[in-house]
Amino acid sequence: MLKLIFQGFTSNKAGKLYLISIAILIFSNIITSANTNLYIISTISVIIYFIALIYYAKYLKTNIWLIVFLVILSLFPMGIWMTVFYFARQNYIIQKQKID
Repeated sequence: MLKLIFQGFTSNKAGKLYLISIAILIFSNIITSANTNLYIISTISVIIYFIALIYYAKYLKTNIWLIVFLVILSLFPMGIWMTVFYFARQNYIIQKQKID
């Protein structure tokens, strides 16, 4: 299952961009927790995350209302993980259909 999810993310450049944006977001949170004067890094990483989220959602041919909902959901701290789990589930479904 995890292999199918990972293949779904890494099978195209939209998924790779989304995974990289999550890594940048985590790294910027670590940097900001060490030095609170670096707010610009967090702001830039959040903007990169939103761009990657929209790009990846469009790649998966998601409806516009769902894209807006995912962006709004991502404004909350737990919402970022919920969007990651949503895309993981979508990737699992897509990859499983390709195998069958």
